[in-house]
Parts: sequence; C-alpha cells; structure tokens
Amino acid sequence: EVSVKDENGCAADLKFDLKNKQIPELTAATLQKGQTMRLDKLFFKADSSSIEPSSLPTMEELYEFLTENGSVAIEIGGHTNNIPPHEFCDRLSEERAKAVADYLVGKGIDPRRVLYKGYGKRKPKYTNKTKDGRRKNQRVEVKVLSI
Repeated sequence: EVSVKDENGCAADLKFDLKNKQIPELTAATLQKGQTMRLDKLFFKADSSSIEPSSLPTMEELYEFLTENGSVAIEIGGHTNNIPPHEFCDRLSEERAKAVADYLVGKGIDPRRVLYKGYGKRKPKYTNKTKDGRRKNQRVEVKVLSI
C-alpha cells in the first residue's frame, strides 16, 4: 500500500501487488548494460508531464529495483510522436523523463544513478503514419547505463 497525493494535494492510498511485474524484463539476473526497456504502463495526462496515478505500480517497481540493486545506474528517456513542433516535443519529452527521475530521487535514489533525457520525436520506433504507431512512439524508456 502506498500513499500518494493528487494534483490538489489530497492523499490517496493505493494498493497493488509488486509480485505482478509491470516491467518483466527488469530482472537483475538478465540485465545488461545498454539494455532499454519501455515502460508500457506509465501514463501521463495529455500534453503534460503529470504522471497518472495508475502508473504508480510501474514507478514503485522501478524504485524497488533500484533500491535492491544499488550499483545500477539508468537513463530515463522521453519520446513523442511527430505531430507537434520540435520545440514542444523536446520540452514535453524532457519534462516527462524528468518527472520519472524526480519521483525516484524524491524517494531516496541517488540522483547520480538516475539521468534523464528528452529525445522529442527524433527516435521513433513505430510508424507515425497511423494513430496506433504515434501512440506507441509516445513512450518513456529506461536504459541501463551501468550495472
């Protein structure tokens, strides 16, 4: 059970099971330097860096992993689709990556272990010609920098 505050400062207790992994590939036994993992269950309010409460299990899983594996350093990378102008995409992707990093650092992870970068629309993994492809390109990834 975790207590969080919404945008109005109201406390809410959320319960979730960390045994039900949100990031299955985040496993110390198989982790490799340079490995990148998409955070599929990390959601933000539209055109915002405000993390949705439904993302808390993913955030907590990442926090727990970093707590248990004190030598791992990561980069949080934010990405967007190609619709908005570059300036907007760069700012939004960086703000979203920073929001994830700030959450982890705020819980006590050493800031030297959690870097963040906004890639804007420069590194699409899917076609931007379809709505589904654009949705998939709006993503946050974790890259292992050192183990």
